[in-house]
Amino acid sequence: MNVTVFVVLAPLAMWMFPVYVPPNSTATIYASLPPGLCNATGVIHVSQPVAIACVNTALAPTTLSGYVAVEYPKPPPPPSVPAPEAPILAVAAGVAAAAGLSHVAGNRRELLAAPLLPIVARIKRATGEDPARREILRVVEQLGAATLAQIAKATGKGWGAVQWHVYVLEREGRLRSIRIGPMTYYFTNPKKAAEVILASVNPDALPLEDREKLDFLAASAS
Repeated sequence: MNVTVFVVLAPLAMWMFPVYVPPNSTATIYASLPPGLCNATGVIHVSQPVAIACVNTALAPTTLSGYVAVEYPKPPPPPSVPAPEAPILAVAAGVAAAAGLSHVAGNRRELLAAPLLPIVARIKRATGEDPARREILRVVEQLGAATLAQIAKATGKGWGAVQWHVYVLEREGRLRSIRIGPMTYYFTNPKKAAEVILASVNPDALPLEDREKLDFLAASAS
């Protein structure tokens, strides 16, 4: 099995290639991948399922290129087995095989996750220690409510970078958003956000739905 890799990874994005190894077997992995991005490269011999993962911990997109090839040993020809003396033997074999597959399936998630633990830790560190996101939070808290354009202007950062950071902050629950008319506003304090948005628009010209959203926001606890 050969796979050519050419992926543009967004900041903190991950590419993963799981390699399944049948029970009581081995596999040889030939990975030509950037060692700074990926958790494995070169020739690797494994006897259990693993996952090759590459993650971009930088704050800008990066290109991941290379290839992954997996080889399995050719199985020996099956020995001739005499027919079972009674049907119950076939039933017992089927139960044993099902139990073995259940054991493999139950352990596969842990085996695949083990090589990813250092990468997950790097992502968490990059998220928690990012000064750009701290600055965006400070700007939004100071303004009360702000659009992407206002955040980009206040921080002096590019639109794409601000959009990514705001997406991560909202996903983590540190920022919230509301759409009023054609604009999306980001905020941390609902009451303050409602005051700022109402002061920047004509309340009489707002659709009833938008006015109700702002009334709900103003009544929310911060």
